[in-house]
Amino acid sequence: MKNYFLERLRRLTPIFIQPSEVLPPADPDQVAEFSREFFLSGTPAFRLLYYALILVLQGLSLLTRGKSVYSLTSDEADDFIRSLSSSRLAAISAIPTLLGMPIYMAHYNRDDIQVPLGFDIFSQREEAAKREVKR
Repeated sequence: MKNYFLERLRRLTPIFIQPSEVLPPADPDQVAEFSREFFLSGTPAFRLLYYALILVLQGLSLLTRGKSVYSLTSDEADDFIRSLSSSRLAAISAIPTLLGMPIYMAHYNRDDIQVPLGFDIFSQREEAAKREVKR
């Protein structure tokens, strides 16, 4: 993943993962590293789409809010993302979902996030290790 887009992804992480009193905060570096691996092992078309959506998000923010998405306050960014999600145009409403997908996957894949959410990840991993996959 290009450094330009990795940096943008780091800056988008706190926009998509709001701080919580119950859960540890999002780690932008961990999200960027997970996403880099995710995109390298995935289809090149999705990677290009993701890069384009980062640029589209910035353009929409400049057009509708008059400033960069990265300079919006937390509340302004949340309102902006919600406005995109509630758009009647499917192409616009899909932007937060597609941009948020690797961010959410990276964040909620962490052990220190799953345990407070009630997942018994250690026994699930133990059980999964015992399974034999046949094709």
